[in-house]
Amino acid sequence: MKKVFLVLLLVSNVVLAQPVAVAPVVTTIKLSEPDLNGKISLEQAIKNRRSVRQFTAEPLKISQIGQLCWSAQGITEPNKGLRAAPSAGALYPIQLYVVLPDGLYLYSPQGHSLEKQINGDIRPMLSTTAFGQKVVQDSPCTFIIAGSVRKLEAKYRGRGEKFIYLEAGHIAQNIHLQAVVLGLGSVPLGVFDPKSAAGICKLTEELEPLYLVCTGNPIVKPALEPAVASAPVSPLAVRPADDIRTKRVVIIVAKQYFNDTEYFGVENALQLVGIQPVVASSVIGGIKGIERNTITATVLVKDVKADDYDAFVFIGGPGTREYFDNKDVLNLVRSANEKNKILAAISIAPVIFAYADIVRGRNVAGFTSQRRKLVGAGAEWKNTSLEIDGNMITASGPDEAQVGGPDAAQRFGVAVLRLLRQQSE
Repeated sequence: MKKVFLVLLLVSNVVLAQPVAVAPVVTTIKLSEPDLNGKISLEQAIKNRRSVRQFTAEPLKISQIGQLCWSAQGITEPNKGLRAAPSAGALYPIQLYVVLPDGLYLYSPQGHSLEKQINGDIRPMLSTTAFGQKVVQDSPCTFIIAGSVRKLEAKYRGRGEKFIYLEAGHIAQNIHLQAVVLGLGSVPLGVFDPKSAAGICKLTEELEPLYLVCTGNPIVKPALEPAVASAPVSPLAVRPADDIRTKRVVIIVAKQYFNDTEYFGVENALQLVGIQPVVASSVIGGIKGIERNTITATVLVKDVKADDYDAFVFIGGPGTREYFDNKDVLNLVRSANEKNKILAAISIAPVIFAYADIVRGRNVAGFTSQRRKLVGAGAEWKNTSLEIDGNMITASGPDEAQVGGPDAAQRFGVAVLRLLRQQSE
């Protein structure tokens, strides 16, 4: 009898020692109620919406995230459960995910809350699915619009894919307009690998990521301008002659392998104050940067005249070397300099000014790899991120870690604006 008792006692201890399954703790963030009285009108939001790719490191406020989520998928009619964006048959096949520095969250329209799905910063991995687009890694808040075609196909046979993409577009536009009202910037991204993104976010098999929307505080805060009351009148007609928005800027890029970060740093700075730059290159049409972003050149460099613009901005990148000995470009630089027009160049692009022989005795910055060429042309080399000497702006690029740093492109764009404003005073 004693032996039996001991065996039972040992068996009992073994059973008690087994770990007890505990349900995982889900982190839920209750979002504040949406603000239904924005500071600007819908018309102003539409007018001021621009794609912004350069953000500060400042995180979004939880109230801002909540407002953006509500504008995308929030319930606007509680009795029927209708949402902010239209959906075919009110089936709502979309799920909205929010990528923050501390993890991935799923937005719950019913509870107006965020439920944490993944711990840790997945932005670097998500950036790789977007073919290395830096804005995905830098954005303090990225929305992933994911949907289930299967949910629509039951009712709309053969048309589910069409309707789900339309719905994703409705949602994205709501986010963009709400971002403008909140003083934030945003950019939509459709170029990414949905399968890889789904794997990183651990989405169910039926969910496919359709669209990314990166949001954050823009480096250059937008100057929100009121809509013009009488629609037939051109906006330029009601602007003072010295309004900065009347300034004409041409951005000159190589036909291939231009630096995307430098380009968008300048474009974003200009667009946020209402300036729409012209893009010139040695070819017309779509051209790709080193990060595979595509922009459209509408003017040939050989047709650009010094009298046509107030500022000439040269973007760097490996392809920029095509302009080092381009006679049309060098003559344009010399003519613009004689007329005291703004001349700006970043990273390796300042070498163009050296070949045009306008740097002698002037302070110049740029990639250190180009120092010998600049000094050989008589420039006063400065190991700084940015130099402004008269009408000339030169800067080291965002890839020059020890000098320019990641914010070099933004500072370069702001410097161009600074000189344009001086011209307006």
